[in-house]
Amino acid sequence: MAQQEKASALAIQDERIMAAISHASIIAGGFGIVAAAVIWLVQREKSSYVRFQALQATAYQFTGMLAILLAWACWGCFYALSFVPMIKDPQGFEDAPPPIFWIGLASMVVPIVIMGLWWLYGLYGGLRTLQGRDFEYLVLGPMIERSVPKD
Repeated sequence: MAQQEKASALAIQDERIMAAISHASIIAGGFGIVAAAVIWLVQREKSSYVRFQALQATAYQFTGMLAILLAWACWGCFYALSFVPMIKDPQGFEDAPPPIFWIGLASMVVPIVIMGLWWLYGLYGGLRTLQGRDFEYLVLGPMIERSVPKD
């Protein structure tokens, strides 16, 4: 009996670690999406807890990557537009660029903050699952839970 309890405790610990890795792989960028997807593929038949957490982590990281790429694209367009006054009148801005240029440059903070918050939330999910607590991303978690069949 003690042997069976020990094996059960190890299986639960392994589930926690796999779930935590799927969330924490966010620090690996695009490779994190692959890591979470591989964990989902390998564990989907073995553990409903890991299956849900890894699928959630995969979707969160993929959605976040798209949002960050969109944020950087918007920033790039805005920053490129800040050059228009200098292109139209190069002699007028020989000494210093126009104020819109500095605003465009400073707006680079927006995608960087989005990236930081995205990483922190994913790492928080990893910590929660490592502690053995249930974790759902705010919007994505309930959507995935409704779409994934229960055991």
